[in-house]
Amino acid sequence: MGKLTTNRISIKKNKCPKEKFNLSHPDKLLYPDVNITKLDLANYYNQIAEWILPYILQRPLTLLRCPNGQKKKCFYQRHLTAETENLYAISLSDKTNKSEPYLYIKNKLGLMALIQLGVLEIHPWASQIDKIEKPDFITFDLDPGLDTEWKKLIEAAFFVKDNLRKINLKSFVKTTGSKGLHVVIPIKRLYNWDKIKIFAHTFTQYLVMQNPQLLVANMSKAKRKGKIFVDYLRNQRGASSIAPYSTRTRANAAVATPLNWNELTTRIKSDTFTVKNLPQRLAKLKHDPWKDFFILKQKLSLPMI
Repeated sequence: MGKLTTNRISIKKNKCPKEKFNLSHPDKLLYPDVNITKLDLANYYNQIAEWILPYILQRPLTLLRCPNGQKKKCFYQRHLTAETENLYAISLSDKTNKSEPYLYIKNKLGLMALIQLGVLEIHPWASQIDKIEKPDFITFDLDPGLDTEWKKLIEAAFFVKDNLRKINLKSFVKTTGSKGLHVVIPIKRLYNWDKIKIFAHTFTQYLVMQNPQLLVANMSKAKRKGKIFVDYLRNQRGASSIAPYSTRTRANAAVATPLNWNELTTRIKSDTFTVKNLPQRLAKLKHDPWKDFFILKQKLSLPMI
């Protein structure tokens, strides 16, 4: 993956010019509440392509398509159902051992092809197609229950970070663009999906035992009222999580945004950054918040692994 990692900070001073994209219906409103058209979305992804591509290239993708915009009918797609230029398929078996053509992209042209299809959310697998059974990152999805204050979510994220550090794992944090936060750990491609899931489940149980007043491992909405649900199920074969810098289907065109840990304060909410203000954030950054993400080659140290 290293060859895909670029000096993303270098693009901030010379913003990519708006290009003429071969889009159908470029004036179609995809986010009517904030007046964002299909062409606006294409311009957004053109401008931030160097930031998002390292996280989505050469990985199976689950896409949320909203061809008629955020307020109309949306649907998920993970298979390549028809031959489409710049979109590719890898044949993978599902739970029934049936082989299916899972969709992936190879370059920026593929990213722009997704916009043409009305894709508003990009969810990559945690593994690359050249080593599909060995993930290279782990995600803990922190999902707040009803009436949970944002400061509690921040507390939970730092609690996860501190406990990961105790087992020699450095973690990264991003807003999801929806309600929660993701704590993400890059790892060496040494462990299969079953071992990754065991690790994530066991670590989550440990976290909840340590702080049951703050965290729950049960997805029941009734049980997580006022608490944070730690979702470890992103870490299994076929699962995916929202890509850094991907848009969401929120009315304000929110974007999942990597942060420095010292930025994680009550000043920033999960949907603070949007299609309209995220490019300005990137232009002002002195350092990529996740600059070491693909450099770190961490091993898991728990006994069951």
